[in-house]
Amino acid sequence: MMRTLIGSALIFTVISLGIAPASLSWQENDEQAYHNKMAVLKVMLEGARMRAIETNDIQTLCLIMSIGNDVTLRYVQLNPDNEEMRNRLERMKNDMTACLAVLYNKN
Repeated sequence: MMRTLIGSALIFTVISLGIAPASLSWQENDEQAYHNKMAVLKVMLEGARMRAIETNDIQTLCLIMSIGNDVTLRYVQLNPDNEEMRNRLERMKNDMTACLAVLYNKN
């Protein structure tokens, strides 16, 4: 349990440090910045999915999904007319809700 918490905190810190400076790029090219961030998160998400299957670490999976939701929400806030992204955000929120349900039912 402690190793999971430390690992999750480490991943969150690394992502936070990587995303914070990049947030300045929202004004330059919203869509490209969004896709760059999501590409990195997709790699991390796939690793977290494999880890969840192998070691039952649902917490890390939910954490990375939450970060993806935050990135997408920020994009939607800056581009409210983008219907496709709003729909994507809704699907991502549903996935996040399902992940949290599995996490809390596990405990």
